[in-house]
Amino acid sequence: IITAIDLQLLIDNFLTLAHLDACSAHERPVADHLLAYAKSRDLDGIEDEAGWYNGTESGNIIITYGDGGNTLFLSHMDTARSTKNLKPVLLEDRITSDGQTVLGVDNRLGITCLLSALDIILKEQLTCPGFTLAFTICEETTLAGSSFLKTSPAIKKAFAFDSSERPGVFIYKATGAKNFDIQIKGKAAHSGLAPEDGINALQLAARAVAGLPLGRVNGDSTMNIGPFSSKSATNVVPSAVNLTGEIRSSTTTRVEELEVFIKEHFDATLAGTGAGYTYTSDWEFPPYGIKNDAAIWQRLERCIRAAGLEPMGQTSLGGSDANVLNNKGLPTLNLGIGAQNPHSNDEFVLYDDLINTTKIALELMKNAY
Repeated sequence: IITAIDLQLLIDNFLTLAHLDACSAHERPVADHLLAYAKSRDLDGIEDEAGWYNGTESGNIIITYGDGGNTLFLSHMDTARSTKNLKPVLLEDRITSDGQTVLGVDNRLGITCLLSALDIILKEQLTCPGFTLAFTICEETTLAGSSFLKTSPAIKKAFAFDSSERPGVFIYKATGAKNFDIQIKGKAAHSGLAPEDGINALQLAARAVAGLPLGRVNGDSTMNIGPFSSKSATNVVPSAVNLTGEIRSSTTTRVEELEVFIKEHFDATLAGTGAGYTYTSDWEFPPYGIKNDAAIWQRLERCIRAAGLEPMGQTSLGGSDANVLNNKGLPTLNLGIGAQNPHSNDEFVLYDDLINTTKIALELMKNAY
């Protein structure tokens, strides 16, 4: 266990990263910072081809310590909103912005703690097994970075530093999200001269949507519709309507059951009207769950306790790179880092959480097995 951590150094490291304006698909400033960090410490740092595949400004950055080991530590480079005009405020117990922008805790905080832990290892010349750090692009939008991330076959487990929960808490189970698209086909007609000759797709779509259980369907399942549009003119009976939404649940079976419900509901609503519809869907990210007897769970609990905290596993309705990596067959737990009120101008991080997250990262890096 480390006995002392330089809080001022953690603060400086975090603010350096937070001031780098790098939203999704525009992570170049952070990528360059990480590559320079690796070079200055004589570590292997590379940029992969994820940016090429996605048409973004940079790819994922991968830094290896020693031989790269069997453990991956993960954080993402993008923020959901710009930090361009960030003015940080240092209070007695925390860092905030001035309330005009986000602070950048999601996820410059995760990067800060991983790099700071590695710096402690290098400075104190601690004996540690090899490990790999990966910093992904587009986590806030498409999870494209982790989707295209290729790791060494030696990597057997991963720890994502990306949950807004406090240090000591970790996410062992998270919902998946499946996007769906529905197009309703009616019949156009002049709305003034012959409205009875038309089939109003907009009206039928509205009836169908009104009958869906939007919001929380049950304890771990939600349904939502966002975009809902018709491009018809005001003097034309709408012949086509498009709507898109998502279903989230902790199991693929439940998502599929809700998909069946939606299609049966639209079948019933449109029956006898002369209108039809098409339904398409695709996974944005799949659900995952890790059991408490898994080696990765046991290792994390030991390291959290070694850092002086009490481990607590939780479930989440949100998605992250951990969903993608688990779906690839790489067991991944998502750790709480204290990135509180993420994506809002009220973001903050407590100094204690900066320290404790760095302690947990260091314990995990020191204890690979």
